[in-house]
Amino acid sequence: MRRKLTIVALAVMMLAGGEPAFAQSPNLQIQVKPPQLRIQPKVNKAPIIRPTVPPSIITRNIMAVMPTAKVLKLVTLPSGDFVATIRVEDRVRKIRVDGETGAVQN
Repeated sequence: MRRKLTIVALAVMMLAGGEPAFAQSPNLQIQVKPPQLRIQPKVNKAPIIRPTVPPSIITRNIMAVMPTAKVLKLVTLPSGDFVATIRVEDRVRKIRVDGETGAVQN
């Protein structure tokens, strides 16, 4: 019974509201905007400076400054310097080392 009432109500609404909707169809014109291209500016990157001191000498310099330290990792920075990850006893630290002279910078 409920289904029949729903169908009848839908049919009445379509018949009652359908005529004015067709009569009022406006003249629509679709406007399409061209896509805007985003131009990204060129970024001037700093030149990468190669270190002049080999990693073995840097490890030796760190061991001279801190005899109980163990070098875990050496990473070269774009400026030509190194960052050494070291372990002293139970602590892990990062130390910066100059890439030209090999001097340890605490």
